[in-house]
Amino acid sequence: MPPPILKYALFISFFPQIIQGPIPRYEKLGNELFEGHTFNSQGFMNGIQLIIWGFFLKFMIADKASIIVNTVFNNFATYNGLYVWIAAILYSLQLYTDFLACVTLSQGISLLFGISIDDNFQRPYFATSVKDFWRRWHMSLSSWLRDYVYIPLGGNRKGTCRKNINLLITFIVSGIWHGGQWSFVFWGLLHALYQIVGQFTKKMQKKAFQLLYIDWNSMVGIFIRRTFTFFWVMLAWIIFRATNLKIGLQMIKRMFTAFNPWIFFDNSLFRLGLSQKEWEVLIFAIVVLVLVSTLQERCFRIRNWFGHQAFLVRWIVYLASICCIWVLGTYGYGFDAKDFIYGGF
Repeated sequence: MPPPILKYALFISFFPQIIQGPIPRYEKLGNELFEGHTFNSQGFMNGIQLIIWGFFLKFMIADKASIIVNTVFNNFATYNGLYVWIAAILYSLQLYTDFLACVTLSQGISLLFGISIDDNFQRPYFATSVKDFWRRWHMSLSSWLRDYVYIPLGGNRKGTCRKNINLLITFIVSGIWHGGQWSFVFWGLLHALYQIVGQFTKKMQKKAFQLLYIDWNSMVGIFIRRTFTFFWVMLAWIIFRATNLKIGLQMIKRMFTAFNPWIFFDNSLFRLGLSQKEWEVLIFAIVVLVLVSTLQERCFRIRNWFGHQAFLVRWIVYLASICCIWVLGTYGYGFDAKDFIYGGF
């Protein structure tokens, strides 16, 4: 039996998640690292599938979207109205797919060795409230903050007022964890305020739905709640991405100071860094992501279904996917390859 110091050294040096995450817990990963693993062909191929999916998310969505995002955010004074809306939406998708890609790659590489890593995201943009968003977004960080900050402060055990103070402190810590800039602290405060306001206005929201004859849990009701949740989260992401807090607030203001729908018809979007064909590839990739996420949200196990397909069909899909990423992905000569955003935190 190896001494504890060697166990700890193995745990902290497990290379798939040293930089990219998710944030590991010894009690969850330790046993898998120390027990023996025999080669499992099904697990190995599941790992290959996750690796392909990770590269798809990174090269087909995140890095393509980053070109538009960087153009608008780095020249924020030049753009207003729908330009900022598009950049904000794409940054929300870039951040998600970039984070999800690096975690998916970590999971895939680990499965090649027979080791399972927990999911870190659970389709967060399908959330129906900001509180629900944080159950789905960066779950390893959320659980760490809950267990080591929120609960030790008293959690929700000491009344509503103390609960909200604890929530504010926890999200301030979350902001500081991402960086020392005021924009990160403000981002954390926004998410705490979203949840506090959402809690106090939930009855009013349900009443408004009743007045509009919309069932709270119907498809229309869920769609509206998801749309509003995405909107509030997107505004906070603008603060998160902007160079500083002042610029972030100015960009949010500029979203509403101009209405310029003609940019969709006069080729203006093609001057943001992507050609028409690249836009088409990006939109196609986003549609694929939405379809896959919808199936997952409905508990359809795609990998299990795919694993039951004929050998030839599976390998045709593997090779076609790899070729598609090679040909249509944004990377390689002439492109400034982007590091994973997650690695910066």
